[in-house]
Amino acid sequence: MMDIQRKIDDNKGRFFIEKDGRQIAELDFKIEDNILDAYHTGVRPELEGQGIAGRLFNEMVDYAREKGYKVNPSCPYILAKFRKSPDEYRDLWSS
Repeated sequence: MMDIQRKIDDNKGRFFIEKDGRQIAELDFKIEDNILDAYHTGVRPELEGQGIAGRLFNEMVDYAREKGYKVNPSCPYILAKFRKSPDEYRDLWSS
Protein backbone atom coordinates (compact mmCIF):
# COMPACT_ATOMS: atom_id res chain seq x y z
CA MET A 1 0.00 0.00 0.00
CA MET A 2 1.33 3.39 -0.97
CA ASP A 3 1.58 5.91 1.87
CA ILE A 4 -0.04 9.31 1.67
CA GLN A 5 2.39 12.13 2.33
CA ARG A 6 1.58 15.67 3.37
CA LYS A 7 3.34 18.90 2.47
CA ILE A 8 2.13 22.22 3.85
CA ASP A 9 3.89 25.56 3.38
CA ASP A 10 2.29 28.66 4.85
CA ASN A 11 -1.32 28.47 3.65
CA LYS A 12 -0.90 26.02 0.74
CA GLY A 13 -0.68 22.28 0.92
CA ARG A 14 -0.87 18.95 -0.80
CA PHE A 15 -1.61 15.36 0.09
CA PHE A 16 0.23 13.14 -2.35
CA ILE A 17 1.40 9.63 -3.13
CA GLU A 18 4.73 8.75 -4.69
CA LYS A 19 5.68 5.48 -6.31
CA ASP A 20 9.22 4.71 -7.47
CA GLY A 21 10.24 8.31 -6.77
CA ARG A 22 7.47 9.75 -8.94
CA GLN A 23 4.33 11.52 -7.77
CA ILE A 24 1.32 9.56 -8.98
CA ALA A 25 -1.56 11.34 -7.23
CA GLU A 26 -2.26 14.59 -5.42
CA LEU A 27 -4.93 16.63 -3.70
CA ASP A 28 -4.05 20.33 -3.59
CA PHE A 29 -5.52 22.85 -1.16
CA LYS A 30 -5.06 26.27 0.34
CA ILE A 31 -6.14 27.49 3.76
CA GLU A 32 -7.53 30.93 4.48
CA ASP A 33 -9.63 32.13 7.42
CA ASN A 34 -9.97 28.55 8.77
CA ILE A 35 -11.36 27.32 5.42
CA LEU A 36 -9.56 24.58 3.55
CA ASP A 37 -10.16 25.14 -0.16
CA ALA A 38 -9.68 21.76 -1.85
CA TYR A 39 -9.23 22.87 -5.45
CA HIS A 40 -7.53 20.01 -7.29
CA THR A 41 -7.40 16.23 -7.19
CA GLY A 42 -5.40 14.28 -9.73
CA VAL A 43 -4.36 10.68 -10.33
CA ARG A 44 -2.16 9.48 -13.19
CA PRO A 45 -4.46 8.10 -15.91
CA GLU A 46 -3.07 4.57 -15.77
CA LEU A 47 -3.95 4.38 -12.06
CA GLU A 48 -7.48 5.78 -12.18
CA GLY A 49 -10.30 3.63 -10.81
CA GLN A 50 -8.21 2.09 -8.03
CA GLY A 51 -9.58 4.23 -5.19
CA ILE A 52 -6.47 6.38 -4.91
CA ALA A 53 -8.36 9.69 -5.14
CA GLY A 54 -10.74 8.40 -2.48
CA ARG A 55 -7.83 7.72 -0.14
CA LEU A 56 -6.56 11.27 -0.67
CA PHE A 57 -10.09 12.59 -0.07
CA ASN A 58 -10.36 10.65 3.22
CA GLU A 59 -6.97 11.99 4.32
CA MET A 60 -8.13 15.55 3.60
CA VAL A 61 -11.38 15.00 5.54
CA ASP A 62 -9.48 13.61 8.55
CA TYR A 63 -7.02 16.50 8.45
CA ALA A 64 -9.75 19.15 8.20
CA ARG A 65 -11.64 17.64 11.14
CA GLU A 66 -8.46 17.33 13.21
CA LYS A 67 -7.63 21.02 12.62
CA GLY A 68 -11.22 22.28 12.91
CA TYR A 69 -11.34 23.59 9.34
CA LYS A 70 -14.38 23.99 7.14
CA VAL A 71 -13.91 22.75 3.56
CA ASN A 72 -14.68 24.60 0.36
CA PRO A 73 -14.97 21.79 -2.24
CA SER A 74 -13.95 23.80 -5.32
CA CYS A 75 -12.52 20.67 -6.99
CA PRO A 76 -15.32 18.92 -8.95
CA TYR A 77 -14.30 15.52 -7.55
CA ILE A 78 -14.46 16.71 -3.93
CA LEU A 79 -17.76 18.50 -4.55
CA ALA A 80 -19.21 15.28 -6.01
CA LYS A 81 -18.08 13.31 -2.93
CA PHE A 82 -19.70 15.88 -0.62
CA ARG A 83 -22.93 15.90 -2.64
CA LYS A 84 -23.08 12.09 -2.62
CA SER A 85 -23.08 11.96 1.21
CA PRO A 86 -24.03 15.44 2.46
CA ASP A 87 -24.95 14.29 5.97
CA GLU A 88 -21.55 12.66 6.44
CA TYR A 89 -19.73 15.92 5.61
CA ARG A 90 -22.18 18.52 6.92
CA ASP A 91 -19.78 19.43 9.74
CA LEU A 92 -17.09 20.30 7.18
CA TRP A 93 -18.93 21.69 4.21
CA SER A 94 -18.45 25.43 3.86
CA SER A 95 -21.09 26.06 1.19
